[in-house]
Amino acid sequence: MTTEIEAKAEDEQPEGPEPEYAIDPGVIEARGQSVSAVIGERLCDAGLAKLKSPDDWRTMTYKELRKLFKDRCSNQEGYLSPQQPLLETVVRMLLSSKADRLSLSQIHGEVSDLWMTSPWPRHIAIESLRRVLDRGTSHGIVRVEAA
Repeated sequence: MTTEIEAKAEDEQPEGPEPEYAIDPGVIEARGQSVSAVIGERLCDAGLAKLKSPDDWRTMTYKELRKLFKDRCSNQEGYLSPQQPLLETVVRMLLSSKADRLSLSQIHGEVSDLWMTSPWPRHIAIESLRRVLDRGTSHGIVRVEAA
């Protein structure tokens, strides 16, 4: 016999293989935006401090920016904030992650952990998060096929 909570958790699990998500610079360019501008404006203070001049990020490639995010922003206190909008939080997670892609459950776990530290804790069901991420192309977020 399953409890109401267990039944709800089962309903939240997506069917099929777990989706993974990444940032696709091609999607950003297809929208007529500059990858360096869209991504570079999200650099953390430690990433900006690493640059020779404050505007160097404007001429960097996506690959160079990703390395800077991974090396400098992944551990910076406050870079991920529970006050940020959900898609902004996920973009920052994907950019600063050591991996090029994150699974839905990894993203859900990190968002949930972050939101629990907020003065006003929130919750998002994993299926709701999947729907939001599947529509995240405006932020360059795409679902990638499992390798």
